[in-house]
Amino acid sequence: MTRMMVAHPRPLLVILLQLLLSCLPALGYSNRFFYQDILNGNGNGEIHFNGVKLHVDSSQPSVFALRGSNATLPCRYWYEPELSSPRRVRVKWSWLPVVGGHETDVLVAIGPRIHSFGDFRDRVRLRQDSPGDASLVMTELQLNDTGRYRCEVIDGLEDKSATVDLELRGVVFPYQPPHGRYNLTYHDAQQVCQEQDSTLATFEQLFQAWEEGLDWCNAGWLADGTVQYPITKPRSPCGGLGLAPGVRSYGRRHRHLHRYDVFCFSSSLRGKVYYLQLPQKVNLTEAQQACFNDGAQIAKVGQLYAAWKFMGLDRCDAGWLADGSLRYAITNPRRNCGPMEPGVRSFGFPPPYQKHGVYCYSAVVVFPYQPPHGRYNLTYHDAQQVCQEQDSTLATFEQLFQAWEEGLNWCNAGWLADGTVQYPITKPRRPCGGLGLAPGVRSYGSRHRHLHRYDVFCSSSPLRGKVYYLQLPQKLNLTEAQQACFNDGAQIAKVGQLYVAWRFMGLNHCDAGWLADGSLRYPITKPSRNCGPLEPGVRSFGFPPPYQKHGVYCYSAGMQ
Repeated sequence: MTRMMVAHPRPLLVILLQLLLSCLPALGYSNRFFYQDILNGNGNGEIHFNGVKLHVDSSQPSVFALRGSNATLPCRYWYEPELSSPRRVRVKWSWLPVVGGHETDVLVAIGPRIHSFGDFRDRVRLRQDSPGDASLVMTELQLNDTGRYRCEVIDGLEDKSATVDLELRGVVFPYQPPHGRYNLTYHDAQQVCQEQDSTLATFEQLFQAWEEGLDWCNAGWLADGTVQYPITKPRSPCGGLGLAPGVRSYGRRHRHLHRYDVFCFSSSLRGKVYYLQLPQKVNLTEAQQACFNDGAQIAKVGQLYAAWKFMGLDRCDAGWLADGSLRYAITNPRRNCGPMEPGVRSFGFPPPYQKHGVYCYSAVVVFPYQPPHGRYNLTYHDAQQVCQEQDSTLATFEQLFQAWEEGLNWCNAGWLADGTVQYPITKPRRPCGGLGLAPGVRSYGSRHRHLHRYDVFCSSSPLRGKVYYLQLPQKLNLTEAQQACFNDGAQIAKVGQLYVAWRFMGLNHCDAGWLADGSLRYPITKPSRNCGPLEPGVRSFGFPPPYQKHGVYCYSAGMQ
């Protein structure tokens, strides 16, 4: 009797998959992560295994954060029953924007190999704190990062996923352009919000603003292409007295043909909005120049709303804004300052030759500073002096708190402008208040300004010049570094200037260089191997002996 040989189906399936993978480059497949990584990962060619089930879950359906801060989107995978040895899986994060459309790749990883995409490049990584941890860590959150994120884990033919919604906390405001009511197409609406340091509001954001009291009778575009408006006090011109309070909707409108106003959304600021004290009122052109002369820029509408919402800006003086409108912000209503409700008051768009006040915006970066002679050596007045020497000022509590929200983690206590001593902790640990305390800004309270000694937190605003690493044929000692910058028509950079160049100008250079205070530092905006921790920041090597040879960072006030 002749016995027929039957091929085992699993090796055949492996061969077919490998043949398919060999064809992918010819098909223009651009992702660098292939299933062959999994097939060859442990040498056994397994694609699935009987009786074992892959699970993927997120501990939070939604994560809330502020613009400019960091956020972690939780995701964990595990097997039932538990495996005796780890398997090599493929983790993929994708993003569905809040405005809809197609899912976009954010990050793909197999083992230590990680690749991020598009606007997320260099801003995302996997946390990987424990086996099965596939949580996505996002830095420098942007207004348009809101949406639904999908965590997908692939083990051979097993494919499981979980979703997490990212939402930014902020403020919604109605906007009408200078040329009048109902003049914006959908694309015009996108543009004007962007010009005001904001983005189109979502329905969820508008609904929350309505719940908080927003009442506005003009219909405006939202991010999903619908046109709606919030009413807390029903009245005849706004849908009629017979309708209950709520968000009224016109439904979806034609994005090119129909014209309305718009609802914009802005989140927290990286800096400060303030009313500029001047000896006399100014026209719009003079207002722009006055802010520039003060080391700032004229504030935008979204910045004024964010300062009112998050920083309690309260000023009963109307001032110019960048779009030519005249507004002021009230958090504590009082007589002669408009309605007895908090809000941003508007006087529309007066002729630009009229004389008024002005609101300026100055962005800041907060950094800890420890002098050359060591930790906890500064009185309050010493702290003021060293910040001034580094082209900065003592940070306020609000600035430090915002820096903490954006990820600043520092275990040494430092002076603040109000005479308190505090320090920000994002990752609780034993030497920094203990593991039992939640993350936050720890406070020692007000301390004696002459007797007590600590470090300091300084804040710096954007530069009018440029910081750069000076390319030289050889390394220099500190004195030679100072002379080299002078020979290049510049001066050796200060610590505050380096932080500003890193924070606002994207300075990224993996070479340590001398600074004016004798410290050795370098700025990293795009973390990479061999350049310190895999997080953006300014790295410090302390204060080496001045005879050592290193590079140098220079600052030129005339360069932009």
